[in-house]
Formats: sequence, structure tokens, C-alpha cells
Amino acid sequence: MRPFFIKITLTVAIALSITVVNAQTLEESLVPAFQQIDTSKTMGGMMSAAAKLDLITNKFPNEYASNYYSAYAKAMISYVEKDAKRRDLFLDMADKFFLKAQQIKPNDQETYILAALLANARLSVDGGSRWKKFGEIFDKNLNAAKEINPNNPRIYHLKGVALFFTPKMFGGGVKNASEQLEKASLLFSSQDSSSILIPHWGEKRNAEFMAKCDE
Repeated sequence: MRPFFIKITLTVAIALSITVVNAQTLEESLVPAFQQIDTSKTMGGMMSAAAKLDLITNKFPNEYASNYYSAYAKAMISYVEKDAKRRDLFLDMADKFFLKAQQIKPNDQETYILAALLANARLSVDGGSRWKKFGEIFDKNLNAAKEINPNNPRIYHLKGVALFFTPKMFGGGVKNASEQLEKASLLFSSQDSSSILIPHWGEKRNAEFMAKCDE
């Protein structure tokens, strides 16, 4: 998997390097890359966005946001990838960026939420054998984020998505998922989305899962 990923990354890097190098600020660099990872429907589009984010992180290696979004992109790609081993490889890459972001802002609400997202991504690869370990990590980090800011919509978004895939007999199901997703939706409408440097992802995906609950 790694040679395949590197080949794609290098190809995209050549095409995108001028754009990234000429960008004046971290924020200007991140906006189009985040929009691409947030809207892409294909693996190719997501890989292209992830490669661009890696270039940005290489240029801004000590910035929280660059490392944060590089980790976020790998997590989202892991949900699209079909092969379990490749999914874990993407998450291994994500962990490296996450650890750097965590060093920069160890007790930030968004750091805890990103940790929960990565735990959920690991869990989704093999829920049968990983539910205990990564389920506990997921809950622990969302609870930590909630202590800092109970109005962060990503807390309830991630809970809702997790419940959507959890059998009803274990406390999941559409009804319980919908309650969390609806709460997230209300909070998304009032979140600060003025700058990409302040994470505000999840609203689009939340709406998609709300629609699934209504089906």
C-alpha cells in the first residue's frame, strides 16, 4: 500500500506544488484542500486533497491546523477505502500527524474530537474485535471535549454516526442516532466558521446521516 500511496502523492505533489508554495498564508493554503476533501465523492479526489494537505504540512510543519487536517483527511479516506489493511495504513499515517497536533494543543476540544474520530475509524475497520478498546477511547475523548465545550456540534455528530452503526440491542439504532444528529444540526448552525484555522467540519456529513435516518 505504501508504494501505491507514495506514487499517487508524488504525482499530485508535482501538479500542486506551485499553488502551495505561492500561497501567502496557511489559511489560504488550507481552504481549497479542505473543501476538496469535504466534497470529493471519489477516492482519487480524496487522495489528491490528502496529498495537497501533506504538502501544506511540509511547508507549515509546526502549525496545529496543518497537522490536524492532514490527520483528518487520512481518517476520512479510511472510511472510503474497502480493504481493511489499507484502511489501517491510512490511519497509521493519520496518527503521525495527530500526535504532532496533540503536542501543539494537547488539551484542546478539537484535539479530543479528532482523537475520537480516529478511534471510531479504527473501530469501523473491525468492530467485532475492536469495540472495547476503541469504543472506550472514543467515549473518553468525546467526554473530555464535552467538559471543555458542551456546545461543540462535532461531539453529537460523532455520537450520532456511531449510534447509527450500533445495533439497537446495544443502545444504538436510528432513533437514538437521530436524536444526537439533530442536536448536532442545531449547534452547527451557530458554530464559528469564520476561519479554516478553527475546525468546523461535519455539517455536511451530519445532514447526510440525518437523511439516512429518515429513510
